[in-house]
Amino acid sequence: MSTRPEYRVPKMRVTAEEMRKNIDDYKPETIEALQKWLPENPHYPPTSEESLILFAHSCYYDLEKTKSCIDACYNLFSSTPEFFQKRDVDKYPEVRHILGVTDNAVFPKMTPAGYQIIFHRLSQYEPSKYIFADGVKVLNMTMESARCLTGPQKGYFILFDMTGVKLGHLTRLNLGLLKKFFMFIQEANPVRLKGIHVVNTMPILDKIMFLIKPFMKKELHSLLHFYSSSELEKLYEFIPKDCLPSDFGGSLGKTVAELHDANTEVLRELKDFWTDEETLIIDESKRPSKKSKKAAQQDAMPDIRKLDLD
Repeated sequence: MSTRPEYRVPKMRVTAEEMRKNIDDYKPETIEALQKWLPENPHYPPTSEESLILFAHSCYYDLEKTKSCIDACYNLFSSTPEFFQKRDVDKYPEVRHILGVTDNAVFPKMTPAGYQIIFHRLSQYEPSKYIFADGVKVLNMTMESARCLTGPQKGYFILFDMTGVKLGHLTRLNLGLLKKFFMFIQEANPVRLKGIHVVNTMPILDKIMFLIKPFMKKELHSLLHFYSSSELEKLYEFIPKDCLPSDFGGSLGKTVAELHDANTEVLRELKDFWTDEETLIIDESKRPSKKSKKAAQQDAMPDIRKLDLD
């Protein structure tokens, strides 16, 4: 008998119908195939149509890749509570703490290509105040809040600002969780990631790349772009000034701090969504065994002994 808590399906603010209307390349046959496939995997938590659309869209409607993404997402979600549990801003002091140590935002204007911009940086530079797992938690909450409110987009840019990053911050990293973070970004995050732009780079960048490169696939490495403080003009080729806050020479009319405060309120308002989503962990007692899958495949094969031969 399962001892896991009762499932509660989180409700996104954008509906499946709205998603379908806003997606240029929507393919209903992929969603229908996934809805038939899910009952064959009873260990997965209930998956809403909105979530299936997000998964399928992120994988360009490739059915097998979408199945792998769903599997990776649920497995990581279930095995990494450090990233995906205890996310209520008002209830958990560690969330409020990291929101006071980092700035996180969804920039309100998309790029001309239709890409949404997710921003993350330190706001306090003392390494002892930084908790890597909590930093990943609020970064993902920020990205997920954008999906929850607006549905899938043509693409996403993640914009990191390295200002204040020191060697001491590297000592705060947990290699096991670092590996899981890159697994999530590369295999389980239901977005079309189009680029990771890192501004205000410092000499410590070489040490960071040495540390994280073993966890990065070639495809992710090709999405990385680095800019020193004197190279912001190159950033504008990807993210124009009118999409950026004033801190980066932009004309949004808002500072990063103001956008961070607005984002914090959004994360606070979504507390019911986080609470419900935290129940969506795998029920290991219902996971089909490899043996049962093999038996099912064999049952599907015709028995030549029962054939009528002329």
